[in-house]
Amino acid sequence: MGLALFAMPAYSQQPNVTDLSAQTILVNIAESIPNLMRLVTAIAYVMGMLMIIRGVVKLKHVGEARTQMSHEHHLTGPIVQIAIGVMLLYIPTSVRVGMSTFWTNPNPYGYLQQEDQWSQFINVCYLIVQFVGVVAFIRGLLMLSHLGGHGGQQNTSRGITHIIGGILCINIYQFVQVILATVGISS
Repeated sequence: MGLALFAMPAYSQQPNVTDLSAQTILVNIAESIPNLMRLVTAIAYVMGMLMIIRGVVKLKHVGEARTQMSHEHHLTGPIVQIAIGVMLLYIPTSVRVGMSTFWTNPNPYGYLQQEDQWSQFINVCYLIVQFVGVVAFIRGLLMLSHLGGHGGQQNTSRGITHIIGGILCINIYQFVQVILATVGISS
């Protein structure tokens, strides 16, 4: 405990308040987004494997209960869990299929790299929104995994909303272009 007190001043730094701005904060966040994206994808893979294993175990219980003529167990819960687990295990393909539902040629990185400061700021904001979209897509899948269980009907609309919102956020650039074309503003 005493060693922690001596080590604390070594890690502290005086912040340079003159260099602190909203843009530098967003750029620092954007630099950490790829690592956060890898972390979220890894978590999705692990959750997918766990859901598949849990679904197979529940299928085993359903099979054992069917031999005893019990009607308490249903196939919908385990099958939904296995399907959602597979979607989480193949999260890049699931996102690509979801985006191709809305767009013919989805391109989540469709923006051009420009030199002016405003365009760079907008691109950083797009990157952050895309990360939030991936998290929302995974959360929507997890909400839908409760579909076969008790009270799962309540999360159906919320889960689908998260999935659709996540897909729109992942492909935010083309979504904004569609909205601007619909309103009549050319970009």
